[in-house]
Amino acid sequence: MRSEELVRWTTMGISCAIGVQLLLFVLPSLRPYGTIIQVLLALGACGALAYVAVTDRRQNGNLTTDGHNRNELKMIGMFFILWLMFAIMFRMTGVGGGHSSVDAPAAVAPKSDTGRNHGREKYDPYKDTRRGSYRVYEEWLMSDYKVSLVNDNMQEFYVMFSGPEETAFAGGVWKIHVELPDQYPYKSPSIGFMNKIFHPNIDELSGSVCLDVINQTWSPMFDMINIFESFLPQLLRYPNPSDPLNGEAAALLMREPKNYEAKVREYVKRYASKEAAEAAAAEEDEEDEEDAEMSSVGSISDDEGNA
Repeated sequence: MRSEELVRWTTMGISCAIGVQLLLFVLPSLRPYGTIIQVLLALGACGALAYVAVTDRRQNGNLTTDGHNRNELKMIGMFFILWLMFAIMFRMTGVGGGHSSVDAPAAVAPKSDTGRNHGREKYDPYKDTRRGSYRVYEEWLMSDYKVSLVNDNMQEFYVMFSGPEETAFAGGVWKIHVELPDQYPYKSPSIGFMNKIFHPNIDELSGSVCLDVINQTWSPMFDMINIFESFLPQLLRYPNPSDPLNGEAAALLMREPKNYEAKVREYVKRYASKEAAEAAAAEEDEEDEEDAEMSSVGSISDDEGNA
């Protein structure tokens, strides 16, 4: 094999590696299949190696000379380097089920919740609720969103969210309440609008987002930034009136779409200013404090009665 061919095949391999990584970043839904992609790449590389070796044999006869043996060794070495490069790139991006050794501290793995597996399990940083919450908060700090914790709780926070452009929700600002379950990211977070919004899949009184809508699209590969850059904008752009939490909005959307958009804009004007979002969150905080005080008074009364 000539040196020009070796350079060409190496360049093709590097281009393939970069292309695969770009595809995985553009299409996060492919990331759970990282192991399968690795196996397919290995099979493809082996096939390419066999094809080149057979072609070289046909062109040059039996490979009995030292020069031809060196060419085969070059191909095997190139294959090993390419495969190592793929493995490192997959490991760095967390594809294929692996985690970086930096993220996994030397700790005893927790026991299985089901009780069926009494051995040690591979440490998963997301199973450590506190650690997972810190990871989420670090993501927010690196984003452009305004985020505030609720009572210094790392699993509960408010996020300021603006309505997507070129929709009836454009210009609106909502304060979104986000609460992470202990099983996050394997279980979807709960999401609620603090100030009012007129939408078929969002309860007008509580602001809760339809759980079915969240669960149908949620994947452990998503992060909180995906929710505010992809999920919520898509939900506002393409509501699902067949599974409503707000029956009035769903009926109006199906029967009179123009009137639906007009009412959405009316709600945006009345309830979705930045000041309205802040006020809605402040009222919620006051109610939480009152509930906490009432529960404290109740516990003191119970203690006095027992005494």
